[in-house]
Amino acid sequence: MGNTNLKVISKSALLNNLSRFASKKICLMVKANAYGHGVAEIVRASDDVVYAYGVATEREAVELRKLTRRKVIVFGKVQDFHNCVKNNIEFMVDELEDLWLAIKSGAKHLMHLAINVGMNRYGFKNNFDKILQIVDKNEVKFCSIYTHFPNTSDKKQTEYEYKKFVEISNNFLSTPKCLGGSEVYAYNFDYDILRLGICAYGYGDGVKPIMRIESKIVKVLKLKRGEFIGYGREYMAKEDGLFGVVPIGYFDGLRRGLSSNFEVTIGGKKYHSVGNICMDCFFVKIDKNVKLFDKVVVMDDADYFAKKLGTISYEVLTGFNSLRANTIIE
Repeated sequence: MGNTNLKVISKSALLNNLSRFASKKICLMVKANAYGHGVAEIVRASDDVVYAYGVATEREAVELRKLTRRKVIVFGKVQDFHNCVKNNIEFMVDELEDLWLAIKSGAKHLMHLAINVGMNRYGFKNNFDKILQIVDKNEVKFCSIYTHFPNTSDKKQTEYEYKKFVEISNNFLSTPKCLGGSEVYAYNFDYDILRLGICAYGYGDGVKPIMRIESKIVKVLKLKRGEFIGYGREYMAKEDGLFGVVPIGYFDGLRRGLSSNFEVTIGGKKYHSVGNICMDCFFVKIDKNVKLFDKVVVMDDADYFAKKLGTISYEVLTGFNSLRANTIIE
């Protein structure tokens, strides 16, 4: 289905989104295949304007290093520090044992000091006196000191967490400060590097989605009133009519919970999906204006699906990692 299904990435939308944050050095998060968008395509479109790229695993980092000369930073746990040195991959440390191992591996110039101010995922909460002793003794210079806020919609709590971060970072005055968290840029905080995630991909205030999912009508069916379509005989035609088959299913990331509960766009007009979504296709009720092989815009805004599913845009987007499609940049 490589030529039937497409992920279409808008370079102009991506660059416009990134331009909103041009006053800071941007560490663009491209973990999980760039949130489902395609890491190779996102790097190709953004490499001239970002400061660094962030991922969650060593494996992602090694593959990413083949695509860019920019800084590559692992924000999850690292185990093979020698491999990071070999591939010039930076990484976070959040335990004294890891700090020691990284130093012994010759990676003392590749470390970012992670601080836990409330996420309770990664980061030091204490032992800062000990960290300073190790740093002074071993001439360590951290690439940044950073934290990640868990809920930037809670202004009071986020400002409290930022104050905690400032108190800690004051012990590392010459170290760049890096902040992450959805829409942290909206705060008047002092920092050097912005760890930018979902906003770059078009979800947040003042940004636009950069990806749409396209397919085609690969079969047109004529059903009579009373006939059923799809698994479970869940949908029955109320009248004689036309139905199209679109080759994207729940294997591709189109969640089965959307069955009979979303619209697609064909020729600028909205059409309703019907019946249960199959593993590799779904059905849409069409009219005589729709022809075989007409283009179908399946998704151009993940929030639309997220609201129907009771989830978040992140889950919808990364779900399309298994989409059988070509990815193009326009």
